[in-house]
Amino acid sequence: MALFFRVCTGLSFIFSLLLVVKNMHGLALAGSIAGIIFSSVLVYSQLRLNRTRTYISLVFTRKLFDYWPFVMIACFVCSRALVEHSPYIMDAILALLWFSIVVLKAITVHYMKNKNLQKYFADIQPIPLKKKMFPLKGKKGGEILKSILIELLEWIDAAFYAIFFVLLINIFIFQVYRIPSESMVPEFMIGDTVIGFKTPSGPAFPLSSFRLPRWKNYKRGDIVILNNPNYPDTPKARLKTFMSQLVYMLTLARVNINTDDNGKPKADPLVKRVTGLPGEKLMLVDGVLYIKHRGDTEFLPVEEDQLYANWDLASLPISERRLIKDIYIGAEELRILEAVESQRKDLNLNDAVQQAESLINRLSLLKDNKDTAAAADFLPEAGYEMSALFRANDTISREILTTNGGLAWFRSFMTGWIPYWQSGDAQDASLYEKRFAQLNALIKLSFGKIVIRNIELFRANATAEQFINDEVRNRLLEEAQNYAFYLAWTNQRNMNVFPAGADEYIPENTYFMMGDNRFNSTDMRHTTVFKLTSVDKNDAQSIRFLSNIEPKYVPAEKILGTTVLRVFPFSRFGAL
Repeated sequence: MALFFRVCTGLSFIFSLLLVVKNMHGLALAGSIAGIIFSSVLVYSQLRLNRTRTYISLVFTRKLFDYWPFVMIACFVCSRALVEHSPYIMDAILALLWFSIVVLKAITVHYMKNKNLQKYFADIQPIPLKKKMFPLKGKKGGEILKSILIELLEWIDAAFYAIFFVLLINIFIFQVYRIPSESMVPEFMIGDTVIGFKTPSGPAFPLSSFRLPRWKNYKRGDIVILNNPNYPDTPKARLKTFMSQLVYMLTLARVNINTDDNGKPKADPLVKRVTGLPGEKLMLVDGVLYIKHRGDTEFLPVEEDQLYANWDLASLPISERRLIKDIYIGAEELRILEAVESQRKDLNLNDAVQQAESLINRLSLLKDNKDTAAAADFLPEAGYEMSALFRANDTISREILTTNGGLAWFRSFMTGWIPYWQSGDAQDASLYEKRFAQLNALIKLSFGKIVIRNIELFRANATAEQFINDEVRNRLLEEAQNYAFYLAWTNQRNMNVFPAGADEYIPENTYFMMGDNRFNSTDMRHTTVFKLTSVDKNDAQSIRFLSNIEPKYVPAEKILGTTVLRVFPFSRFGAL
Protein backbone atom coordinates (compact mmCIF):
# COMPACT_ATOMS: atom_id res chain seq x y z
CA MET A 1 0.00 0.00 0.00
CA ALA A 2 2.91 2.35 0.65
CA LEU A 3 3.92 2.29 -3.03
CA PHE A 4 0.31 2.77 -4.10
CA PHE A 5 0.00 5.80 -1.79
CA ARG A 6 3.18 7.28 -3.29
CA VAL A 7 1.75 6.93 -6.80
CA CYS A 8 -1.43 8.72 -5.71
CA THR A 9 0.33 11.62 -4.01
CA GLY A 10 2.83 11.94 -6.85
CA LEU A 11 -0.02 12.17 -9.35
CA SER A 12 -1.70 14.78 -7.15
CA PHE A 13 1.42 16.98 -7.12
CA ILE A 14 1.92 16.59 -10.88
CA PHE A 15 -1.71 17.57 -11.56
CA SER A 16 -1.37 20.65 -9.33
CA LEU A 17 1.87 21.81 -10.95
CA LEU A 18 0.56 21.35 -14.49
CA LEU A 19 -2.28 23.78 -13.82
CA VAL A 20 0.04 26.72 -14.47
CA VAL A 21 1.84 25.33 -17.53
CA LYS A 22 1.16 27.77 -20.42
CA ASN A 23 -1.45 29.31 -18.15
CA MET A 24 0.37 31.57 -15.71
CA HIS A 25 -2.06 34.01 -14.13
CA GLY A 26 -3.38 34.78 -10.67
CA LEU A 27 -6.27 32.33 -10.50
CA ALA A 28 -4.22 29.53 -12.08
CA LEU A 29 -1.49 30.09 -9.51
CA ALA A 30 -4.08 30.06 -6.72
CA GLY A 31 -5.51 26.79 -8.03
CA SER A 32 -2.05 25.26 -8.29
CA ILE A 33 -1.11 26.32 -4.76
CA ALA A 34 -4.40 24.98 -3.40
CA GLY A 35 -3.72 21.65 -5.12
CA ILE A 36 -0.18 21.50 -3.73
CA ILE A 37 -1.44 22.25 -0.21
CA PHE A 38 -4.06 19.51 -0.44
CA SER A 39 -1.48 17.08 -1.83
CA SER A 40 0.83 17.95 1.07
CA VAL A 41 -1.96 17.26 3.56
CA LEU A 42 -2.53 13.95 1.77
CA VAL A 43 1.16 13.07 2.24
CA TYR A 44 1.02 14.10 5.89
CA SER A 45 -2.03 11.94 6.53
CA GLN A 46 -0.30 8.91 5.02
CA LEU A 47 2.86 9.48 7.09
CA ARG A 48 0.73 9.86 10.20
CA LEU A 49 -1.15 6.67 9.36
CA ASN A 50 2.13 4.78 8.90
CA ARG A 51 3.44 6.13 12.21
CA THR A 52 0.38 5.80 14.46
CA ARG A 53 -1.48 2.90 12.80
CA THR A 54 -4.71 4.08 14.43
CA TYR A 55 -8.23 3.82 13.13
CA ILE A 56 -8.74 7.60 13.42
CA SER A 57 -5.71 8.21 11.15
CA LEU A 58 -7.06 5.71 8.66
CA VAL A 59 -10.50 7.34 8.64
CA PHE A 60 -8.90 10.77 8.15
CA THR A 61 -6.77 9.53 5.25
CA ARG A 62 -9.72 7.75 3.69
CA LYS A 63 -11.81 10.89 3.90
CA LEU A 64 -9.07 12.91 2.17
CA PHE A 65 -9.03 10.39 -0.65
CA ASP A 66 -12.82 10.66 -0.83
CA TYR A 67 -12.46 14.39 -1.51
CA TRP A 68 -9.36 14.11 -3.68
CA PRO A 69 -11.11 14.21 -7.12
CA PHE A 70 -13.44 17.00 -6.00
CA VAL A 71 -10.59 19.19 -4.76
CA MET A 72 -8.56 18.62 -7.91
CA ILE A 73 -11.41 19.52 -10.26
CA ALA A 74 -12.13 22.62 -8.14
CA CYS A 75 -8.46 23.62 -8.54
CA PHE A 76 -8.75 23.03 -12.29
CA VAL A 77 -11.87 25.20 -12.55
CA CYS A 78 -10.08 27.94 -10.61
CA SER A 79 -7.10 27.73 -12.96
CA ARG A 80 -9.29 28.00 -16.05
CA ALA A 81 -11.71 30.66 -14.79
CA LEU A 82 -11.73 33.75 -17.02
CA VAL A 83 -9.25 32.19 -19.50
CA GLU A 84 -10.15 33.07 -23.09
CA HIS A 85 -8.48 30.12 -24.84
CA SER A 86 -7.04 27.37 -22.68
CA PRO A 87 -4.38 25.14 -24.31
CA TYR A 88 -6.06 22.00 -25.63
CA ILE A 89 -3.08 19.67 -25.08
CA MET A 90 -2.74 20.68 -21.43
CA ASP A 91 -6.51 20.50 -20.93
CA ALA A 92 -6.52 16.98 -22.38
CA ILE A 93 -3.57 15.87 -20.22
CA LEU A 94 -5.13 17.31 -17.07
CA ALA A 95 -8.53 15.80 -17.86
CA LEU A 96 -6.99 12.35 -18.35
CA LEU A 97 -4.98 12.76 -15.14
CA TRP A 98 -8.16 13.71 -13.32
CA PHE A 99 -9.99 10.62 -14.56
CA SER A 100 -6.98 8.62 -13.36
CA ILE A 101 -7.38 10.29 -9.98
CA VAL A 102 -11.03 9.19 -9.91
CA VAL A 103 -10.02 5.59 -10.57
CA LEU A 104 -7.19 5.64 -8.00
CA LYS A 105 -9.50 7.22 -5.44
CA ALA A 106 -12.07 4.45 -5.93
CA ILE A 107 -9.38 1.76 -5.53
CA THR A 108 -7.86 3.43 -2.46
CA VAL A 109 -11.15 3.93 -0.67
CA HIS A 110 -12.06 0.33 -1.46
CA TYR A 111 -8.81 -0.88 0.14
CA MET A 112 -9.47 1.26 3.22
CA LYS A 113 -13.04 0.15 3.85
CA ASN A 114 -13.65 -1.57 7.17
CA LYS A 115 -14.39 -4.91 5.54
CA ASN A 116 -10.94 -4.92 3.90
CA LEU A 117 -8.88 -3.85 6.91
CA GLN A 118 -7.91 -7.40 7.85
CA LYS A 119 -6.42 -7.93 4.40
CA TYR A 120 -4.59 -4.64 3.88
CA PHE A 121 -4.35 -3.10 7.38
CA ALA A 122 -4.33 -6.15 9.66
CA ASP A 123 -2.90 -4.23 12.61
CA ILE A 124 -5.72 -1.66 12.65
CA GLN A 125 -9.02 -2.57 14.26
CA PRO A 126 -12.20 -0.80 13.12
CA ILE A 127 -14.05 1.08 15.84
CA PRO A 128 -17.75 2.02 15.49
CA LEU A 129 -17.27 5.73 16.01
CA LYS A 130 -20.69 6.65 17.32
CA LYS A 131 -21.06 3.82 19.81
CA LYS A 132 -17.56 3.33 21.24
CA MET A 133 -15.51 6.44 20.58
CA PHE A 134 -18.12 9.06 21.40
CA PRO A 135 -20.92 7.54 23.53
CA LEU A 136 -23.18 10.11 25.16
CA LYS A 137 -24.05 7.98 28.18
CA GLY A 138 -21.95 8.88 31.21
CA LYS A 139 -20.32 11.86 29.51
CA LYS A 140 -20.17 15.37 30.87
CA GLY A 141 -21.48 18.47 29.17
CA GLY A 142 -18.30 19.23 27.23
CA GLU A 143 -18.00 15.69 25.99
CA ILE A 144 -21.65 15.67 24.92
CA LEU A 145 -21.04 18.90 22.98
CA LYS A 146 -18.02 17.29 21.34
CA SER A 147 -20.11 14.31 20.27
CA ILE A 148 -22.81 16.61 18.90
CA LEU A 149 -20.23 18.60 16.95
CA ILE A 150 -18.80 15.42 15.49
CA GLU A 151 -22.29 14.32 14.49
CA LEU A 152 -22.84 17.73 12.89
CA LEU A 153 -19.55 17.50 11.01
CA GLU A 154 -20.58 14.12 9.66
CA TRP A 155 -23.79 15.64 8.32
CA ILE A 156 -21.88 18.55 6.79
CA ASP A 157 -19.42 16.09 5.27
CA ALA A 158 -22.27 14.07 3.78
CA ALA A 159 -23.87 17.24 2.40
CA PHE A 160 -20.67 18.46 0.75
CA TYR A 161 -19.96 15.04 -0.68
CA ALA A 162 -23.47 14.91 -2.12
CA ILE A 163 -23.05 18.38 -3.65
CA PHE A 164 -19.83 17.47 -5.40
CA PHE A 165 -21.15 14.10 -6.48
CA VAL A 166 -24.30 15.63 -7.96
CA LEU A 167 -22.23 18.29 -9.75
CA LEU A 168 -20.07 15.64 -11.40
CA ILE A 169 -23.17 13.72 -12.45
CA ASN A 170 -24.53 16.95 -13.91
CA ILE A 171 -21.31 17.58 -15.85
CA PHE A 172 -20.71 14.12 -17.26
CA ILE A 173 -23.89 12.02 -17.09
CA PHE A 174 -27.27 13.72 -16.54
CA GLN A 175 -28.57 17.26 -16.54
CA VAL A 176 -31.82 18.36 -14.96
CA TYR A 177 -33.61 21.07 -16.94
CA ARG A 178 -36.78 22.96 -16.11
CA ILE A 179 -38.67 24.10 -19.21
CA PRO A 180 -38.95 27.93 -19.03
CA SER A 181 -40.97 28.63 -22.17
CA GLU A 182 -43.63 27.22 -24.48
CA SER A 183 -41.40 26.73 -27.51
CA MET A 184 -41.79 22.93 -27.34
CA VAL A 185 -45.53 22.75 -26.64
CA PRO A 186 -47.23 20.30 -26.61
CA GLU A 187 -44.21 18.02 -25.99
CA PHE A 188 -43.12 20.16 -23.02
CA MET A 189 -45.12 22.65 -20.98
CA ILE A 190 -43.74 25.50 -18.88
CA GLY A 191 -42.49 24.04 -15.59
CA ASP A 192 -41.91 20.52 -16.89
CA THR A 193 -38.72 19.09 -15.42
CA VAL A 194 -36.79 16.86 -17.80
CA ILE A 195 -33.56 14.90 -17.61
CA GLY A 196 -31.02 15.05 -20.39
CA PHE A 197 -28.52 12.24 -20.94
CA LYS A 198 -25.13 13.86 -21.62
CA THR A 199 -22.56 11.06 -21.81
CA PRO A 200 -23.25 10.00 -25.45
CA SER A 201 -22.93 13.63 -26.56
CA GLY A 202 -19.32 13.88 -25.38
CA PRO A 203 -19.54 16.22 -22.37
CA ALA A 204 -16.83 18.86 -22.00
CA PHE A 205 -14.44 18.90 -19.08
CA PRO A 206 -15.58 22.03 -17.18
CA LEU A 207 -14.21 25.35 -18.46
CA SER A 208 -11.84 23.59 -20.83
CA SER A 209 -11.39 22.88 -24.53
CA PHE A 210 -11.30 19.12 -23.93
CA ARG A 211 -14.33 16.91 -24.52
CA LEU A 212 -14.99 13.25 -24.04
CA PRO A 213 -15.53 11.33 -27.30
CA ARG A 214 -19.01 11.74 -28.79
CA TRP A 215 -20.70 8.50 -29.84
CA LYS A 216 -24.17 9.89 -30.44
CA ASN A 217 -25.32 10.55 -34.02
CA TYR A 218 -28.39 12.76 -33.90
CA LYS A 219 -31.41 12.01 -36.04
CA ARG A 220 -34.18 14.27 -37.27
CA GLY A 221 -36.77 14.40 -34.53
CA ASP A 222 -34.33 14.03 -31.61
CA ILE A 223 -34.95 16.49 -28.79
CA VAL A 224 -31.65 17.96 -27.66
CA ILE A 225 -30.37 20.29 -24.97
CA LEU A 226 -27.93 22.83 -26.39
CA ASN A 227 -26.09 26.02 -25.58
CA ASN A 228 -27.83 29.06 -27.01
CA PRO A 229 -25.59 30.30 -29.87
CA ASN A 230 -27.08 33.80 -29.62
CA TYR A 231 -25.14 34.47 -26.40
CA PRO A 232 -21.41 35.38 -26.51
CA ASP A 233 -19.10 32.54 -25.50
CA THR A 234 -16.81 34.47 -23.14
CA PRO A 235 -14.77 33.21 -20.16
CA LYS A 236 -16.98 35.18 -17.78
CA ALA A 237 -20.13 33.70 -19.32
CA ARG A 238 -18.71 30.16 -19.16
CA LEU A 239 -17.80 30.56 -15.49
CA LYS A 240 -21.23 31.98 -14.67
CA THR A 241 -22.90 29.11 -16.52
CA PHE A 242 -20.82 26.57 -14.60
CA MET A 243 -21.71 28.12 -11.24
CA SER A 244 -25.36 28.41 -12.21
CA GLN A 245 -25.45 24.68 -12.99
CA LEU A 246 -24.36 23.97 -9.44
CA VAL A 247 -27.01 26.24 -7.93
CA TYR A 248 -29.62 24.89 -10.36
CA MET A 249 -28.95 21.30 -9.33
CA LEU A 250 -28.84 22.06 -5.60
CA THR A 251 -32.19 23.86 -5.74
CA LEU A 252 -33.82 21.09 -7.81
CA ALA A 253 -34.09 23.36 -10.86
CA ARG A 254 -35.87 26.11 -8.91
CA VAL A 255 -33.18 28.83 -8.85
CA ASN A 256 -31.46 30.11 -11.99
CA ILE A 257 -28.66 32.63 -11.50
CA ASN A 258 -27.59 32.49 -15.15
CA THR A 259 -28.77 35.97 -16.16
CA ASP A 260 -27.89 38.38 -18.97
CA ASP A 261 -26.50 41.91 -18.63
CA ASN A 262 -30.01 43.20 -17.87
CA GLY A 263 -30.53 40.74 -15.03
CA LYS A 264 -33.05 38.66 -16.97
CA PRO A 265 -32.70 34.85 -16.96
CA LYS A 266 -30.85 33.68 -20.04
CA ALA A 267 -32.63 31.42 -22.48
CA ASP A 268 -29.74 29.02 -22.04
CA PRO A 269 -29.53 26.11 -22.38
CA LEU A 270 -32.26 25.55 -24.97
CA VAL A 271 -34.37 22.46 -25.57
CA LYS A 272 -35.17 22.08 -29.29
CA ARG A 273 -35.86 19.41 -31.87
CA VAL A 274 -33.32 18.47 -34.55
CA THR A 275 -34.83 19.39 -37.93
CA GLY A 276 -31.78 19.73 -40.19
CA LEU A 277 -28.91 17.26 -40.65
CA PRO A 278 -25.40 17.45 -42.13
CA GLY A 279 -25.40 17.49 -45.93
CA GLU A 280 -28.81 19.18 -46.25
CA LYS A 281 -30.18 22.50 -47.40
CA LEU A 282 -33.35 23.70 -45.68
CA MET A 283 -36.23 25.98 -46.66
CA LEU A 284 -39.44 26.83 -44.83
CA VAL A 285 -42.39 28.08 -46.90
CA ASP A 286 -45.95 28.49 -45.65
CA GLY A 287 -45.07 26.42 -42.58
CA VAL A 288 -43.77 23.47 -44.62
CA LEU A 289 -40.14 22.41 -44.15
CA TYR A 290 -38.28 21.43 -47.32
CA ILE A 291 -34.87 19.75 -47.67
CA LYS A 292 -32.44 19.24 -50.51
CA HIS A 293 -29.37 17.00 -50.56
CA ARG A 294 -26.29 17.48 -52.67
CA GLY A 295 -27.07 16.18 -56.14
CA ASP A 296 -30.83 16.70 -55.81
CA THR A 297 -32.50 18.89 -58.41
CA GLU A 298 -35.27 20.23 -56.20
CA PHE A 299 -36.42 20.65 -52.62
CA LEU A 300 -38.80 18.08 -51.18
CA PRO A 301 -41.15 18.52 -48.20
CA VAL A 302 -40.17 16.77 -44.98
CA GLU A 303 -43.26 14.78 -44.07
CA GLU A 304 -41.76 13.75 -40.74
CA ASP A 305 -41.57 17.38 -39.65
CA GLN A 306 -45.35 17.66 -39.83
CA LEU A 307 -45.53 15.13 -37.00
CA TYR A 308 -43.77 17.58 -34.68
CA ALA A 309 -44.50 21.08 -35.99
CA ASN A 310 -47.54 22.54 -34.27
CA TRP A 311 -49.25 25.54 -35.86
CA ASP A 312 -52.69 25.14 -34.29
CA LEU A 313 -52.55 24.98 -30.50
CA ALA A 314 -56.26 25.78 -30.36
CA SER A 315 -56.99 22.32 -31.76
CA LEU A 316 -55.20 20.51 -28.94
CA PRO A 317 -57.25 18.57 -26.36
CA ILE A 318 -58.55 20.77 -23.56
CA SER A 319 -56.42 18.82 -21.07
CA GLU A 320 -53.32 20.16 -22.85
CA ARG A 321 -54.72 23.60 -23.73
CA ARG A 322 -55.35 24.45 -20.09
CA LEU A 323 -51.61 24.02 -19.43
CA ILE A 324 -50.66 26.54 -22.13
CA LYS A 325 -50.17 30.12 -21.02
CA ASP A 326 -50.09 31.89 -24.39
CA ILE A 327 -51.86 30.89 -27.59
CA TYR A 328 -50.89 33.73 -29.92
CA ILE A 329 -52.56 32.33 -33.01
CA GLY A 330 -56.08 30.98 -32.63
CA ALA A 331 -58.22 29.26 -35.23
CA GLU A 332 -59.38 32.55 -36.82
CA GLU A 333 -55.88 34.03 -36.96
CA LEU A 334 -54.54 30.84 -38.53
CA ARG A 335 -57.32 31.00 -41.12
CA ILE A 336 -56.23 34.53 -42.07
CA LEU A 337 -52.59 33.49 -42.41
CA GLU A 338 -53.44 30.49 -44.55
CA ALA A 339 -55.81 32.60 -46.67
CA VAL A 340 -53.01 35.08 -47.44
CA GLU A 341 -50.68 32.19 -48.29
CA SER A 342 -53.31 30.81 -50.62
CA GLN A 343 -53.79 34.24 -52.24
CA ARG A 344 -50.12 34.77 -52.94
CA LYS A 345 -49.68 31.21 -54.19
CA ASP A 346 -52.54 31.70 -56.65
CA LEU A 347 -51.37 35.11 -57.86
CA ASN A 348 -50.18 34.90 -61.46
CA LEU A 349 -47.38 37.43 -61.89
CA ASN A 350 -48.35 38.08 -65.52
CA ASP A 351 -51.86 38.96 -64.35
CA ALA A 352 -50.32 41.14 -61.64
CA VAL A 353 -48.41 43.07 -64.33
CA GLN A 354 -51.67 43.83 -66.15
CA GLN A 355 -53.37 44.88 -62.91
CA ALA A 356 -50.48 47.22 -62.08
CA GLU A 357 -50.61 48.81 -65.55
CA SER A 358 -54.36 49.25 -65.21
CA LEU A 359 -53.94 51.12 -61.91
CA ILE A 360 -51.24 53.34 -63.43
CA ASN A 361 -53.55 54.20 -66.35
CA ARG A 362 -56.40 55.03 -63.98
CA LEU A 363 -54.13 57.34 -62.00
CA SER A 364 -52.92 59.12 -65.15
CA LEU A 365 -56.57 59.92 -65.94
CA LEU A 366 -57.21 61.22 -62.41
CA LYS A 367 -54.10 63.41 -62.24
CA ASP A 368 -54.67 66.72 -64.02
CA ASN A 369 -51.14 68.04 -63.86
CA LYS A 370 -48.98 65.86 -66.01
CA ASP A 371 -45.49 65.07 -64.75
CA THR A 372 -42.61 67.02 -66.21
CA ALA A 373 -40.13 65.70 -63.65
CA ALA A 374 -38.68 62.26 -62.96
CA ALA A 375 -40.00 60.07 -60.19
CA ALA A 376 -39.90 61.92 -56.87
CA ASP A 377 -39.11 59.35 -54.19
CA PHE A 378 -40.73 61.10 -51.26
CA LEU A 379 -40.47 58.01 -49.04
CA PRO A 380 -37.41 57.10 -46.94
CA GLU A 381 -36.59 53.39 -46.67
CA ALA A 382 -38.54 53.14 -43.41
CA GLY A 383 -41.54 54.56 -45.25
CA TYR A 384 -41.80 51.35 -47.27
CA GLU A 385 -42.36 49.32 -44.12
CA MET A 386 -45.80 47.73 -44.44
CA SER A 387 -47.51 49.35 -41.46
CA ALA A 388 -45.93 52.77 -42.00
CA LEU A 389 -46.82 52.75 -45.70
CA PHE A 390 -50.48 51.96 -45.18
CA ARG A 391 -50.84 54.30 -42.19
CA ALA A 392 -49.71 57.13 -44.46
CA ASN A 393 -51.88 56.06 -47.40
CA ASP A 394 -53.94 59.26 -47.50
CA THR A 395 -50.86 61.53 -47.19
CA ILE A 396 -49.01 59.60 -49.90
CA SER A 397 -52.09 59.68 -52.14
CA ARG A 398 -52.31 63.47 -51.83
CA GLU A 399 -48.59 63.87 -52.58
CA ILE A 400 -48.88 61.65 -55.65
CA LEU A 401 -51.78 63.78 -56.84
CA THR A 402 -50.13 67.14 -56.21
CA THR A 403 -46.41 66.50 -56.71
CA ASN A 404 -44.69 66.89 -60.05
CA GLY A 405 -43.27 63.39 -60.53
CA GLY A 406 -45.93 61.75 -58.39
CA LEU A 407 -47.28 59.63 -61.24
CA ALA A 408 -43.73 58.62 -62.19
CA TRP A 409 -43.10 57.49 -58.60
CA PHE A 410 -46.34 55.52 -58.58
CA ARG A 411 -45.37 53.83 -61.86
CA SER A 412 -41.91 52.99 -60.49
CA PHE A 413 -43.38 51.70 -57.23
CA MET A 414 -46.00 49.53 -58.90
CA THR A 415 -43.71 48.02 -61.54
CA GLY A 416 -40.27 47.92 -59.91
CA TRP A 417 -40.53 44.19 -59.30
CA ILE A 418 -41.42 43.30 -62.91
CA PRO A 419 -38.04 43.40 -64.75
CA TYR A 420 -36.40 40.69 -62.66
CA TRP A 421 -39.39 38.36 -62.64
CA GLN A 422 -39.75 38.60 -66.42
CA SER A 423 -36.05 37.86 -66.95
CA GLY A 424 -34.33 34.50 -67.31
CA ASP A 425 -32.68 34.93 -63.89
CA ALA A 426 -36.04 34.32 -62.22
CA GLN A 427 -35.81 30.64 -63.18
CA ASP A 428 -33.14 30.17 -60.50
CA ALA A 429 -35.23 31.73 -57.74
CA SER A 430 -36.19 29.56 -54.80
CA LEU A 431 -39.78 28.76 -53.90
CA TYR A 432 -39.40 31.15 -50.96
CA GLU A 433 -38.30 33.98 -53.25
CA LYS A 434 -41.15 33.30 -55.68
CA ARG A 435 -43.74 33.30 -52.91
CA PHE A 436 -42.40 36.54 -51.47
CA ALA A 437 -42.31 38.17 -54.91
CA GLN A 438 -45.98 37.23 -55.20
CA LEU A 439 -46.64 38.63 -51.73
CA ASN A 440 -44.82 41.87 -52.59
CA ALA A 441 -46.90 42.24 -55.76
CA LEU A 442 -50.09 41.40 -53.87
CA ILE A 443 -49.45 44.08 -51.25
CA LYS A 444 -48.48 46.66 -53.87
CA LEU A 445 -51.66 46.03 -55.83
CA SER A 446 -53.61 46.46 -52.61
CA PHE A 447 -51.85 49.75 -51.87
CA GLY A 448 -52.31 50.93 -55.45
CA LYS A 449 -56.06 50.32 -55.23
CA ILE A 450 -56.23 52.30 -51.99
CA VAL A 451 -54.32 55.19 -53.58
CA ILE A 452 -56.70 55.25 -56.55
CA ARG A 453 -59.74 55.17 -54.27
CA ASN A 454 -58.31 57.95 -52.08
CA ILE A 455 -57.69 60.16 -55.11
CA GLU A 456 -61.18 59.46 -56.45
CA LEU A 457 -62.58 60.66 -53.12
CA PHE A 458 -60.29 63.72 -53.17
CA ARG A 459 -61.49 64.59 -56.69
CA ALA A 460 -65.11 64.15 -55.57
CA ASN A 461 -64.51 66.61 -52.71
CA ALA A 462 -65.60 64.00 -50.17
CA THR A 463 -65.92 65.24 -46.60
CA ALA A 464 -63.69 63.83 -43.88
CA GLU A 465 -66.59 61.72 -42.64
CA GLN A 466 -67.33 60.39 -46.13
CA PHE A 467 -63.64 59.65 -46.61
CA ILE A 468 -63.34 57.71 -43.35
CA ASN A 469 -66.59 55.78 -43.82
CA ASP A 470 -66.20 54.93 -47.50
CA GLU A 471 -67.07 51.23 -47.88
CA VAL A 472 -64.78 50.55 -50.83
CA ARG A 473 -61.81 52.16 -49.12
CA ASN A 474 -62.46 50.38 -45.82
CA ARG A 475 -62.77 47.04 -47.55
CA LEU A 476 -59.39 47.60 -49.18
CA LEU A 477 -57.86 48.64 -45.84
CA GLU A 478 -59.27 45.53 -44.19
CA GLU A 479 -57.62 43.41 -46.86
CA ALA A 480 -54.36 45.26 -46.25
CA GLN A 481 -54.62 44.54 -42.52
CA ASN A 482 -54.57 40.84 -43.33
CA TYR A 483 -51.33 41.32 -45.27
CA ALA A 484 -49.83 43.31 -42.41
CA PHE A 485 -50.86 40.58 -39.98
CA TYR A 486 -49.21 38.01 -42.19
CA LEU A 487 -45.95 39.94 -42.35
CA ALA A 488 -45.98 40.26 -38.58
CA TRP A 489 -45.87 36.44 -38.32
CA THR A 490 -43.96 35.56 -41.47
CA ASN A 491 -40.71 35.10 -39.52
CA GLN A 492 -42.29 32.02 -37.95
CA ARG A 493 -43.82 30.58 -41.15
CA ASN A 494 -41.02 31.15 -43.68
CA MET A 495 -37.25 30.93 -44.08
CA ASN A 496 -35.24 31.25 -47.28
CA VAL A 497 -32.80 28.58 -48.41
CA PHE A 498 -30.20 27.81 -45.74
CA PRO A 499 -27.27 27.62 -46.17
CA ALA A 500 -27.65 30.21 -48.92
CA GLY A 501 -24.68 29.45 -51.19
CA ALA A 502 -25.29 27.26 -54.23
CA ASP A 503 -22.68 24.73 -53.09
CA GLU A 504 -23.24 25.18 -49.37
CA TYR A 505 -24.86 22.53 -47.21
CA ILE A 506 -25.08 22.02 -43.47
CA PRO A 507 -21.51 20.92 -42.63
CA GLU A 508 -20.54 17.64 -41.01
CA ASN A 509 -21.04 17.51 -37.24
CA THR A 510 -23.46 20.45 -37.28
CA TYR A 511 -27.24 20.49 -36.96
CA PHE A 512 -30.27 22.76 -37.27
CA MET A 513 -32.98 22.92 -34.61
CA MET A 514 -36.45 24.41 -34.20
CA GLY A 515 -39.08 24.38 -31.49
CA ASP A 516 -42.28 22.39 -32.02
CA ASN A 517 -44.48 25.39 -31.17
CA ARG A 518 -43.47 27.23 -34.32
CA PHE A 519 -45.44 30.41 -33.60
CA ASN A 520 -43.82 30.78 -30.18
CA SER A 521 -40.28 29.57 -30.64
CA THR A 522 -37.16 31.66 -31.05
CA ASP A 523 -34.71 29.09 -32.35
CA MET A 524 -31.96 28.54 -34.91
CA ARG A 525 -34.03 30.44 -37.48
CA HIS A 526 -33.77 33.67 -35.53
CA THR A 527 -31.39 36.22 -34.13
CA THR A 528 -32.17 38.64 -31.30
CA VAL A 529 -32.14 41.75 -33.53
CA PHE A 530 -34.90 42.76 -35.95
CA LYS A 531 -33.87 44.42 -39.21
CA LEU A 532 -35.88 46.20 -41.88
CA THR A 533 -35.96 43.70 -44.75
CA SER A 534 -37.32 43.73 -48.30
CA VAL A 535 -40.17 41.34 -49.03
CA ASP A 536 -38.74 41.02 -52.56
CA LYS A 537 -34.97 41.57 -52.65
CA ASN A 538 -35.15 42.07 -56.43
CA ASP A 539 -37.36 45.15 -56.11
CA ALA A 540 -35.61 48.38 -55.09
CA GLN A 541 -38.95 49.79 -53.86
CA SER A 542 -40.10 46.57 -52.23
CA ILE A 543 -42.44 46.50 -49.29
CA ARG A 544 -40.35 46.24 -46.11
CA PHE A 545 -40.97 44.31 -42.92
CA LEU A 546 -39.09 43.68 -39.68
CA SER A 547 -37.28 40.36 -39.79
CA ASN A 548 -35.13 38.52 -37.28
CA ILE A 549 -34.47 35.61 -39.62
CA GLU A 550 -30.76 34.82 -39.52
CA PRO A 551 -30.50 31.03 -39.53
CA LYS A 552 -27.50 29.27 -38.07
CA TYR A 553 -26.42 25.69 -37.60
CA VAL A 554 -25.10 24.41 -34.29
CA PRO A 555 -21.83 22.47 -33.93
CA ALA A 556 -22.22 19.10 -32.24
CA GLU A 557 -19.98 20.27 -29.39
CA LYS A 558 -22.65 22.82 -28.44
CA ILE A 559 -25.17 20.04 -27.89
CA LEU A 560 -25.17 19.06 -24.22
CA GLY A 561 -27.35 15.96 -24.45
CA THR A 562 -30.69 14.46 -25.42
CA THR A 563 -33.84 14.45 -23.30
CA VAL A 564 -34.71 10.99 -21.98
CA LEU A 565 -37.20 11.43 -19.15
CA ARG A 566 -39.86 13.85 -17.91
CA VAL A 567 -39.85 13.65 -14.11
CA PHE A 568 -42.23 16.46 -13.14
CA PRO A 569 -45.12 17.05 -12.91
CA PHE A 570 -45.87 13.48 -11.94
CA SER A 571 -49.04 13.53 -14.03
CA ARG A 572 -46.81 13.91 -17.11
CA PHE A 573 -44.05 11.56 -15.94
CA GLY A 574 -42.63 9.31 -18.61
CA ALA A 575 -39.82 8.41 -20.98
CA LEU A 576 -39.27 10.61 -24.03
